[in-house]
Amino acid sequence: MIGALTNIAVALVVLGVIIVIHEAGHFFVAKLFGIRVETFSIGFGPRLFGFRRGDTDYRVSALPLGGYVKMSGENPGDEVHGEAYEFVSKPKWQRFLVAFAGPAMNGVLAVGLLAGMYVYGVEERRPPSEMVIGNVVEGSPAEAAGIRSGDVIAEFDGEADVNWSSVELEVVLGPGRSIPIVLERDGERIDTVLVPSATGPRETGYAGFEPDEVGTEVVGYSMEDSPAERAGLRVGDEIVGIADVDLRGASTQRVIEVLQESSDDVVSLTVVRDGETVQLEAEPAVNDAGNRILGIQIDAPLVFVQLGPIQAIEASLRWNAANAVLIFDILGRLVRREASMRAMDGPIGIINETGRRYQQGFQQLLLLVVIISLNLGIINLLPIPILDGGVMLLLAIEGVIRKDLSLAVKERIAQVSFVFLLTLIVFVLYNDIVNLSDQIAE
Repeated sequence: MIGALTNIAVALVVLGVIIVIHEAGHFFVAKLFGIRVETFSIGFGPRLFGFRRGDTDYRVSALPLGGYVKMSGENPGDEVHGEAYEFVSKPKWQRFLVAFAGPAMNGVLAVGLLAGMYVYGVEERRPPSEMVIGNVVEGSPAEAAGIRSGDVIAEFDGEADVNWSSVELEVVLGPGRSIPIVLERDGERIDTVLVPSATGPRETGYAGFEPDEVGTEVVGYSMEDSPAERAGLRVGDEIVGIADVDLRGASTQRVIEVLQESSDDVVSLTVVRDGETVQLEAEPAVNDAGNRILGIQIDAPLVFVQLGPIQAIEASLRWNAANAVLIFDILGRLVRREASMRAMDGPIGIINETGRRYQQGFQQLLLLVVIISLNLGIINLLPIPILDGGVMLLLAIEGVIRKDLSLAVKERIAQVSFVFLLTLIVFVLYNDIVNLSDQIAE
């Protein structure tokens, strides 16, 4: 119960900061152009508390699903008097900039915060540069496609310039989709087709193969009450030896091979923990395929990265640009029904993810702020009339036809948009409840 309340509290702080930044963009640009701001609200619905300063009521409202800035004469049904401070009295280019300022501030927050993290210094887990496949799970879609350990991915989904990040993304977003692959094995090129299976409550794609990584750091447990956990192996430990076999600089696949080759009921583990060598003993379990397992997830060690201000801004811009393109790609897949709608997160999903990141450390929590802020900015630019992008689209249309749309048309657009947004909220809440129920059942 305490953990759940902590997750909710942290999520409210994270979302509150992002929403304040977004609405502050609208607020300050409106003030710059002399527009009267009547309400600055964090959340929707009934007013809980706040204060009034000048013409503006600064409030916190009951439903913490967003926020808004209410400007004088902004909505189609508002009574207008032709005053210079009213929203509709301002030139269209000024109203356009007021609408754009919110998403723009989310972009500034995402770029600025990530750049600041790079200047301070961050720990990153870099994906392998070589496209060599390591472990292939028995009975997995990868095995069904004829993929073997040691194969090199030469082409993936028609692309020759591939990396592990793009491969993992295509797999996760492509359950049930036939993905053509070209492999290199012993000097030969082999064409095959991988069909990822849907797995988990979110129905994400699963292939059943891993990169042949150099690095043996424990990054998590893959099963409850695992042999590794019982032996005292901790997340962050680096495995440097199993049964007297030196594994310094080894790959994930090599660790698996050494564990299988050992016939001892209890195997000795040599790990490096906080710079010191520690000896442990573990009793491997045997999975359904007859393989000996420790029940751990291992990966390459973290690399500390610290950049100068200019390089940090450049790195942040590259990261945010790549992820902005990714968001549009995912939205396109959802529209084309190439990805499961159950992958969409609502408030409960955001709370769970925020709590998970909070437990992982402040760096991971800040990175989540960057991700949510970037997503919020881009979503608000979509041409849905009730969102900022919709307001900008209507202003652009009015500019092209050189006259304002009628009040009746604007009211009808607002009504349809409200119904659409309400339907979307109900849908993501339903997804949240279903996903949470599945997780509890598991």
